[in-house]
Amino acid sequence: MLIIPAEHPLDWKKPPVITLLLILLNVLIYFGYQGGDQTREEQAVKLYLDGGLLNRERALFIPAFTERHELDEETREQLDAMRRRDLARLVLFDLQFEHNLHHHPDYLSDPTWQQARQKAEAARDRISIMRFGFIPAKFSLEGLFGAMFLHGDFGHLAGNMLFLFIFGFALEIALGRWVYLGLYLLSGVSSHLLWWIMDPAWIAGVGASGAISGLMGMYLGVYGLRRINFFYWLGPLFGYFRAPALWILPVWLGKELYGLLLANDNVNYYAHLGGLLAGFACVWLPRQTNQLKVDEAYLHKEDPDADFKRELASLDQQIGSFALEQAAQRGLAMLGRYPGRAPLLERLYPLALNRKDRALLSSVLQQLLKLPEDAPSQALLQRLAEDSGNPQHGLLRHPGVQLHLLQRLLSGHDNQLALGAWRRLSQGAQRPEKLPALTLQLAKLLGKQGDFRGLAELAHFLGEAYPMAEQTRQLSLYRQHLQR
Repeated sequence: MLIIPAEHPLDWKKPPVITLLLILLNVLIYFGYQGGDQTREEQAVKLYLDGGLLNRERALFIPAFTERHELDEETREQLDAMRRRDLARLVLFDLQFEHNLHHHPDYLSDPTWQQARQKAEAARDRISIMRFGFIPAKFSLEGLFGAMFLHGDFGHLAGNMLFLFIFGFALEIALGRWVYLGLYLLSGVSSHLLWWIMDPAWIAGVGASGAISGLMGMYLGVYGLRRINFFYWLGPLFGYFRAPALWILPVWLGKELYGLLLANDNVNYYAHLGGLLAGFACVWLPRQTNQLKVDEAYLHKEDPDADFKRELASLDQQIGSFALEQAAQRGLAMLGRYPGRAPLLERLYPLALNRKDRALLSSVLQQLLKLPEDAPSQALLQRLAEDSGNPQHGLLRHPGVQLHLLQRLLSGHDNQLALGAWRRLSQGAQRPEKLPALTLQLAKLLGKQGDFRGLAELAHFLGEAYPMAEQTRQLSLYRQHLQR
């Protein structure tokens, strides 16, 4: 049975940075650190066998293991017939047997036995699951925190990381990155603490599933009784349904309790329950007293650009009804509230140009020339370059405007329009200091394009206007290289 929320599509405008970093950290630990566990295990088993420990402990281990696991006679014989290396590994990793052995009179009276055992145990404890796994009967802070970043195998890792991504990307936006990270770690710790309280076993547990169960609880705590979409998969049946988020909490709790009481597998249901309850309580309770801030606009799927779009529609209405004076005033105010918005600049640029509104046009040009390089901004720059060729548009032909325009056109490899801006600069009375460097940059672009006429024009200009400049010499060498 699988029931997971499907309320929000992934929004890469707000990337889940912490979630992605957590996934990366878990993957790096698994393939980087845990990748050496096989070698560490082989060394530990070798030390155990070379120290003659199996011969000493076999007679103690088999009866104890048989009694603890209530093995029948046939299974006991199979245990006794195991290969030495396999049996050695079973003995060495049986922490409950180790604990009892350390209190056995024969062991306590034999320093040689103790020394050999300590060497084998020290080698074994370098294995990730033994060093940083959580062992309830052997409580440690390293295990309490470290276990949530370790995994038993690749399938365990892949499954946990998938659910971490599914729940994490929405919660990170809703709760904020640092609150989300803190609650994630708190859920992981709580999952281990419940296991420690309820079942202090001599078993090492690893995995992020307790912390991820906490994310599941947080998700329900964030939405409360609000109806959200869920995806379900029940054998051959799958699909979507809407329900109050809290209605799913008993279902998830019931699934974990069923597994705890009736399932016969290696899943740590105590950790799942501890994480789920902790995550839910740490979000739902503060939400009831308004002590936890949540991005309500995100939860309600409100468009963050709704206000801008409404004002843009009103601006379009004013322009369409030829209320140009009011449109210009509104547009100037909107430039202050919504700077760097290409859709707004697309409307205001022709309005300011046609009305010869110097204040509005100046504000539009300042923002237009700072837009990031993308398709809308490039289209506006091309329009500006074409309009600059009209002598009637005096403000557009100002050297400062043309200098910025030339730089943007060069970065966008719009060579012909850049050549027009360059001509206006080179023919002006005030030539900017950057003109020789920009001329050389434009010349190289024209050379790659095979525009030798334009290249000759640039070379002639540099030779006359800046005969001693380094750019003049470099351009001469560049032309010689192209002529070979």
